[in-house]
Amino acid sequence: MVVATPLGHAGRGGIDRLNDAIFETIEARSQLHIHLDRLVTRGKGSLFKAQLVFAFALLRLALMRLRGQVDALHIHLSDRGSSYRKAVVGRVAEYLRIPYVVHLHGAIFEEFWSAAPPIVARAINRLFEQSERIVVLGQHWADVVCGQLPQVAPKTTILPNVTRTRQRGHVPDKDGRIRITFLGELGARKGTPQLIDALSLLANRPEWTATIAGNGSVDESRIRLRSLAIDGRVSIPGWLDSTATDELLCRTDILVLPSFAEGLPMVILEAFAHAIPVVATPVGAIPEVIEDGRNGLLVPVGNVSALAAALVRLIGGPELRRTLGQAAKRDHAQRYDIDSYVDQLAAIWRQITRAPHQALLDDPRLLPRRPMT
Repeated sequence: MVVATPLGHAGRGGIDRLNDAIFETIEARSQLHIHLDRLVTRGKGSLFKAQLVFAFALLRLALMRLRGQVDALHIHLSDRGSSYRKAVVGRVAEYLRIPYVVHLHGAIFEEFWSAAPPIVARAINRLFEQSERIVVLGQHWADVVCGQLPQVAPKTTILPNVTRTRQRGHVPDKDGRIRITFLGELGARKGTPQLIDALSLLANRPEWTATIAGNGSVDESRIRLRSLAIDGRVSIPGWLDSTATDELLCRTDILVLPSFAEGLPMVILEAFAHAIPVVATPVGAIPEVIEDGRNGLLVPVGNVSALAAALVRLIGGPELRRTLGQAAKRDHAQRYDIDSYVDQLAAIWRQITRAPHQALLDDPRLLPRRPMT
């Protein structure tokens, strides 16, 4: 099985983090008889280098097909440049007669698709139409795809993102402060400016500190913090790798993600795994994961005062933090754990590599025993 992914192992972004978890889990479960291969389609570096990486990915896919090293292709699709690249990958797979799955992630994919030039929109439509299966992150995204292309509804499956189960416990602050964390790309889409403004409204409360971690508008955010005189309370360390992210989450009391657009953020599920209460906005598939007042808090998009009020509730409410966090952790164990997710992915991959007319398609006793590539 070949998986088309943006940056590859330990890449920045939710798709690569999800793939790392999938690869690690499948490699540890040899009984699945699945061999996975990454097909890096963007890579790191300049635009010119990215184009070379993409060209090499297409060549490599063709060579793997000629050598009989690929049974099927799993295409992770986002918005903007990803849509252009993956539409081409789909056409190449179609030409090479490689069955493929399209896995939609893009936070602004709906807006991008509806505004795309006709030639681009047709290419995206074809990518979906010629796929064997379509995987989306929630009902919201199923409605987006099937609303535009009703004919693909029978092959569309909802699979929310998942993360690994976390074994490490919470590490309290030695001074008893409540630690607020944001993880993601700093900037307008993720609501970082509104978060900074909300934190400035809490400046008279001494019992909290905050960390705003990620790439993106790092310098602009630091300047804004200084202008509001809260740079001594809020740290902006820049991008963190998976080890540093896990360490930060172990030292987090509240996770906040006031986004304007999302698919289904991995960081929310990572917070769930750590039993951290989450404050977020009801965009993308987030309302399908966070039930306001039960396993997290939802605030209106762009509403600074509501965001500040939700943070105040949690800063001053240890019992509320505990209740929401424990409910989130239970939900993670039941719905967002990697093991059951991998089983569902494996079933999809098995199905698309078998003859569609086979009557006993889903009988596990008939699954092929050779490794799937």
